Amino acid sequence: MRNSRLNAAATGRTFACTMSNRAAETITARPAVFRLPGGDAVTIRPIHPDDAGRLQEHFRGLSADSRRNRFLGAVTELPPQEIARLVRMDQPGELALVAFADDALVAEAVHVSAPASARCEFALSVTDPWQRHGLGTLLLRLIECRARLIGARHLFGDVLRSNTAMKGLARRIGFSLRSPVTDARLVEIVKDLTAPQSGPPCDERFAQLRPIAA
Repeated sequence: MRNSRLNAAATGRTFACTMSNRAAETITARPAVFRLPGGDAVTIRPIHPDDAGRLQEHFRGLSADSRRNRFLGAVTELPPQEIARLVRMDQPGELALVAFADDALVAEAVHVSAPASARCEFALSVTDPWQRHGLGTLLLRLIECRARLIGARHLFGDVLRSNTAMKGLARRIGFSLRSPVTDARLVEIVKDLTAPQSGPPCDERFAQLRPIAA
């Protein structure tokens, strides 16, 4: 992603949510347990500051291709200041989720709303053994749900043109693909959130994970 809160290689930018008149709600730390299509259970919750070490180990444990897909370039690990920012994503208009299988962090997803627009940007990564199990789809559904709840009109992300798995997932759940004019390596995936929602509704488990911006 181009957003510095999502991609350590990007230049710093500040994002704020300007899209919703809903009353502010605080993040709940209560985890939610989901069952993946293959029967595996995962626990998903908003990230905590004490997840910093586990998040860094997650990024280090990704394959080189998975890290390249997440950060749109060659990254081995994130600088400590970037990890510190990710684990404190609790401001209006931003959210970071982490997924656990038993005690192991197996996935993360980040959502940030762009300033002065109704567009929300996301990024996610799933550790290699857990890819193609439905976990990425679940996280993206949660991020989409939260974006709808804060009043976003579009959810988007930058994807490497070579990342066929993410492009396929995006198509399956209603995203369109566009070619940005700024970087030929990338494809922008975009979903129009003003259209009727498809797939599972934002049920109570989704609601547990939503910090609603004022």
